[in-house]
Amino acid sequence: MPLALLTLAILMACGGDSKGTAGTVVADASAKSKACNRGDTTATYLAFREYIKTTVPTPQRFLTAAGTDSAAPDDGFRAMQDKGPSYFYGGDSVAKRKIREKLASVGPYASLLIVHRGTTTTTSGDTVTVHLGGHYIGGDLEGKTAMSKTIVVVCSTDAWKVASASDEKTP
Repeated sequence: MPLALLTLAILMACGGDSKGTAGTVVADASAKSKACNRGDTTATYLAFREYIKTTVPTPQRFLTAAGTDSAAPDDGFRAMQDKGPSYFYGGDSVAKRKIREKLASVGPYASLLIVHRGTTTTTSGDTVTVHLGGHYIGGDLEGKTAMSKTIVVVCSTDAWKVASASDEKTP
């Protein structure tokens, strides 16, 4: 009798549902989503890193518009910090002047104010599209606009990866 119960348990475990692989697809999506939900490899982090890497002239210092809807999210700011000195730029004219003075005092490095223009995530959560732009603050590049880009990051089987980075057309 125990052999019959064991056989029945094996058959139930191996038996599929009438929907074929639907259960497997859901399990795969869940596992993929969990694999891509890691702190320092988030989609936003990778998108900001890609933007910095592909922007010309190459920025050496980074700013975010503090207190605005275009401020870098936490993961984006962390990517900025990992690439070089990063500052909060915003507030009143006195605060902006102080940051500009600080930037001028430490040298003529290309300083890019990165503007976060929005993020969209697919319903399944495995594709994230980030829109970024920016302009240079101070020095020889004062006021120069950096190319706006759309960066698509996808969750592969085990990690987030940049799928594409394309320049946005200006209106």
